[in-house]
Amino acid sequence: MLLGEQENVGWIDFVPGENADTLIEKYQARLTELDTSQGVLFLVDTWGGSPFNAASRLVVDKTHYEVVAGVNIPMLVETLMARDDNPSFDELVAIAVETGREGVRALKAQPEEKPAAVAASPSAPASAPHASRPLTPDDHMNICLARIDDRLIHGQVATRWTKETNVSRIIVVSDEVANDNVRKTLLTQVAPPGVTAHVVGVDKMVRVWNNPKYARDRVMLLFTNPTDVLRIVEQGVDIKSVNIGGMAFRQGKTQVNNAVSVDEKDIAAFRQLNARNIELEVRKVSGDPKLKMMDLVAKVSA
Repeated sequence: MLLGEQENVGWIDFVPGENADTLIEKYQARLTELDTSQGVLFLVDTWGGSPFNAASRLVVDKTHYEVVAGVNIPMLVETLMARDDNPSFDELVAIAVETGREGVRALKAQPEEKPAAVAASPSAPASAPHASRPLTPDDHMNICLARIDDRLIHGQVATRWTKETNVSRIIVVSDEVANDNVRKTLLTQVAPPGVTAHVVGVDKMVRVWNNPKYARDRVMLLFTNPTDVLRIVEQGVDIKSVNIGGMAFRQGKTQVNNAVSVDEKDIAAFRQLNARNIELEVRKVSGDPKLKMMDLVAKVSA
């Protein structure tokens, strides 16, 4: 080890099938073993990933609690060493950010000179203006991906699915999350560049679907469970395929593969969606082979 054993430092693991709620429980358990009187600094991998999202929910209303994303060896080493000089909490955060940034470099590549600043043109609107022709009730948004993933917006969604579907909006559809102001705020902040994130309840999603203002917008819908998908489908939202990317294991659920666990309510919703000829396919990322959700359900229902 570069620095030897360190005091008052904790770590957690993150394994397939877990989500932000699981990570929060792990964080809280680890924090009970540490002295947090001077603050807590989380060093996590990626901005918007599940470790970041879970840590953000813990730090949002606490003084001297912070999350720094993009952890690398220089950041970790310099931050741990700096503690010997008794810096203030804000100074320690600044050290982590600065050393992490400076620690990323290439041996042969030379830094490019930045061109002179040019006056910025007015920013484009969040969504392209629609044609002036009258819109009909049949003009709806283009749902490029409907995904069940109880981690919601995290690394795989932000980096892979968003680029491959070329969406301009991510809409989280959940009554529970829409009524949680902390989670709602954090989710709208972790969308990748060029994409806007929204959090709405199920009924509001139906109203948005029927609003011609959003006609032809390319969107991704994210759900935490299949029941919410069924609710909007029953109210007329046209979904032809649902990707199941992650449903964490918890008491009362049965694991059908390393990323998806279901209970009887989930199974009932999946069966009703399947009866409507909606494709139900399981993949974490687009490059994975498609698994049929109903085949997995059949194995646990047998």
